[in-house]
Amino acid sequence: RNDFPEDPEFAEVVRRAELASERGIFPERISQGSSGSYFVKDPQGKIIGVFKPKNEEPYGQLNPKWTKWLQKLCCPCCFGRDCLVLNQGYLSEAGASLVDQKLELNIVPRTKVVYLASETFNYSAIDRVKSRGKRLALEKVPKVGQRFNRIGLPPKVGSFQLFVEGYKDADYWLRRFEAEPLPENTNRQLLLQFERLVVLDYIIRNTGK
Repeated sequence: RNDFPEDPEFAEVVRRAELASERGIFPERISQGSSGSYFVKDPQGKIIGVFKPKNEEPYGQLNPKWTKWLQKLCCPCCFGRDCLVLNQGYLSEAGASLVDQKLELNIVPRTKVVYLASETFNYSAIDRVKSRGKRLALEKVPKVGQRFNRIGLPPKVGSFQLFVEGYKDADYWLRRFEAEPLPENTNRQLLLQFERLVVLDYIIRNTGK
């Protein structure tokens, strides 16, 4: 499924992520945010991407963050945004990257729709029981186990964004800008980047800002 002939560099990153999971180096859940998102690592344990599964999005049925579940339970009238189609955020992430590439803005890390499976993802109890049962069957009765199309947990579809190194959170820079005003040239470059971001958000109708 993860075939990207037009982008061999991206395909290689995804292949390394799959290889890492096979070797027991699983994605790490990110504590921030309102959905299930994960730092994906390579076989050496280095972070190479961020994966956001479709069914772990803010309003997905397997979202591991309890805040959105509580909001839906206690305040259903304020749940979600009526203008948005639920559980399509992963497509929006990939779409934003595509628009960024077409316009040559270079402000969005490359993002594509990818299928990944990992023990650290949030699966239903049924999926985990099925996976354990198939593995047990393969160990105890190999002839039966070999008939299964898949032994492990089912792959999840979601957005995979390449990890960009050398960057810090916006809070860090905002505090620093207050204490250390930017040089004129740097301030001009920052303004240009911000204008590009505004253009992109307007074109893709980004409702998250």
